[in-house]
Amino acid sequence: MPGMWIKETVPSGEGETSQKKKMRELKQRSVEKEPTVWIGKSGVTNAVMGQIDRQLDANEMIKVKVHKTSPEDAEVAELADKIAEETVSEIVDVRGRTFTIYREKKARKAASKLTRSIASA
Repeated sequence: MPGMWIKETVPSGEGETSQKKKMRELKQRSVEKEPTVWIGKSGVTNAVMGQIDRQLDANEMIKVKVHKTSPEDAEVAELADKIAEETVSEIVDVRGRTFTIYREKKARKAASKLTRSIASA
């Protein structure tokens, strides 16, 4: 399931679903966060993916900054999609060269198995 974006499912004025409330809360928390992972001139390496996975385990939500020196030719949103898919997480927000991803703690086991298979490849 590429690009696991959190979708707002109910138009405004018709009441809020729990998904819409969750999205609003996560976006508010996202704005206050500072980036904790930076993707630089080496691009998205196994070490960067491991760091993202460990931080998601510890914090559920992290902010990632893509530096201009990054060799990644893809748009930041496409890069966020790729990372979200590989870490079994959801994209909360993409702004400029920064994006925020979220993974519930209960999704940790599935992602850990995925990370181990990526690392061994």
